[in-house]
Amino acid sequence: MAKAVKNHREKVVIPGSVVEHFIQNASFRFIMNACICRKSNGCRNYPVDLGCLFMGEAARKINPLMGREVSVEEAKAFQKRVEEQGLINLIGKNRLDKIWLGVAPENRLLTVCHCCECCCLWNILPHLSPSTGKYLSKLDGVEVKITGDCIGCGKCAQVCFARAISITNGKAYIGEECRGCGRCVSICPRAAISLSFEENELYLKCIESIRGRVDVF
Repeated sequence: MAKAVKNHREKVVIPGSVVEHFIQNASFRFIMNACICRKSNGCRNYPVDLGCLFMGEAARKINPLMGREVSVEEAKAFQKRVEEQGLINLIGKNRLDKIWLGVAPENRLLTVCHCCECCCLWNILPHLSPSTGKYLSKLDGVEVKITGDCIGCGKCAQVCFARAISITNGKAYIGEECRGCGRCVSICPRAAISLSFEENELYLKCIESIRGRVDVF
C-alpha cells in the first residue's frame, strides 16, 4: 500500500474502517486535547480540538496534560466526528512521535493524525522533493476518477492538499500526485468524482501490514 508504516516516517492515507479496527483491538487509546498544527496556525476552518489519536502500550506514557485516555466507544465517536468534518486519516509510525512525546518502545505506538488542507504539515507536499514527498503514501488499489458529470467548478482542486487536480477545458483532471484521500469526492457538488478499491482485500492487507510493524494489542 505504498506499504503502510513502511519506515520510521511514512504515513498512509487510509479508510476509516482500518482506524476502527485498531481502535477496537488496541490495548490503550489516547486522544490529544488539540491538533498542534491547527492550533499553531490559528485554524478557522476546522475544530482545533480534534487532535491525534495514539494507540498501543507506549501511549500509556504520554503526559496526561496533553490529552486523555478514551474507551473504545469514545474513540469511535471521536473518529465519527473527524470524518464528519472532512479531515484526512493518516496512520503511521513516526520516530519523531517517540521523541517529542517522550515514550517508548517505538514499535508499541501507532499514530493517527487527522489532517486538513490548510494547516497540516503535509500541506507542503507539493513543494517537497519526490524523495521526501513519497513518505505520504497512497493506498495500493485506490482509484479516483472524474465522471462525465464534472462541470469544472474547481472546488476539488481547492481542497486537494497534494495539488493533484487541475482544471483544463472546463473539466477536472487528477494527476499521479493523488494520494487517494477522498476529500475531492466529498466536496464535489455534482458527485462527479468517485473513489473505489477492492475493499475487503485491501482492508486485510492494510491491517496486516500495520500489524507487522507496530504492535498495539
